[in-house]
Amino acid sequence: MAANTGLLGPYRLSYDGINHAVARRTAGVFALGSTDPGGNFRVKHVGRSDSDVRSRLCECIGSDALFKVGFFASARAAFEKECELFHDFAPPSNRIHPSRPKGTTWECPRCKIYHHTKP
Repeated sequence: MAANTGLLGPYRLSYDGINHAVARRTAGVFALGSTDPGGNFRVKHVGRSDSDVRSRLCECIGSDALFKVGFFASARAAFEKECELFHDFAPPSNRIHPSRPKGTTWECPRCKIYHHTKP
């Protein structure tokens, strides 16, 4: 059984596909990939935008065939979801842990990579 991303899609990673799936400017998370012969979506890369996931997806056109997307009310929620997808799927195109937004002290909900310790 394939793991579930909890994201919407898949959609074609094209201007038309993005315009169909993403109607407004918002924080969001995405997974890029393709389907295997059994029709299961295979995650190759995860990413996010803290304010405009549509624009971020447009920058990815040509890098893969399909995408899935999720929308979030805050940059923090998008960061935490991207971390969860990174840990759940270990995407081959993501070599390092997702970065947290500049100026924040947020921690990954899984590995606490950004755990803040007091001196």
